[in-house]
Amino acid sequence: MIGIGVAGFILSQVGHLPFNQFLLLPGLQRWGVELAAPAGKSLWVLGAAAGLSAGLFEEFTRYLVFRFWLRERKGAYLPWEYGIGHGGIEAVLTGVLVLFAFVQVLVLGGEGVLAGFPVEQAKLIQSQLDAYWAVPLSQALLGAWERVSALLFHLGASVFVYKSVREKRPRWLLIAIIGHAFLNAFAVVVVRQVGLLLMELLLFGFGVFWVVWAWFVRPRQQAEQSWDPPPPRPNLSDRQVTADQIEESRYE
Repeated sequence: MIGIGVAGFILSQVGHLPFNQFLLLPGLQRWGVELAAPAGKSLWVLGAAAGLSAGLFEEFTRYLVFRFWLRERKGAYLPWEYGIGHGGIEAVLTGVLVLFAFVQVLVLGGEGVLAGFPVEQAKLIQSQLDAYWAVPLSQALLGAWERVSALLFHLGASVFVYKSVREKRPRWLLIAIIGHAFLNAFAVVVVRQVGLLLMELLLFGFGVFWVVWAWFVRPRQQAEQSWDPPPPRPNLSDRQVTADQIEESRYE
């Protein structure tokens, strides 16, 4: 089930990433939205559009997986396991990218490596290396904490979408889409307005609230068959024996 969650996340990105790159972002630029705006209306529009895009693609993919791929599967832990795969692979891929960047920094920082680049390019690379090592370790680890918050969200969202499929209530799918859009939009807007630590605290608080809510409204697994107690044993002492029955039972 965790593997199916991994596949679900990858399938959602097959449509999500090209849509953002070739349709959403160019469309926002044509409408006058500044993608690099540090504040103001453009930042809010960018956050709302990017958040809604993520919510629609990921939650509809999650819905389709539960509705068709897993339609014959039922279980109390099924949405939780799926959520681990969906949110966990995102964390793993992020970790791989961070590791790749770390290896690049180590290689480029090796003795004599920058001598093989043109002077201007070497200066640019050195400034980037200095900026990389200037980031405090505590701040660098905030990315890992953010993945924990995201995983909590994906656990809750999987339960909501599963509940929508099982109980045929579209409102839970809508709640998952809105929650996903809000979380992503909040991260895009707030990261440029407040400190990273405060932002991660708020995201973690939202993730905890989200998964606790999902726990209380989760679909309960009902027993497939009802158990009936065995019929009572007859009380032989209450049975009346007639004289004719005694006579017939004699051995001759």
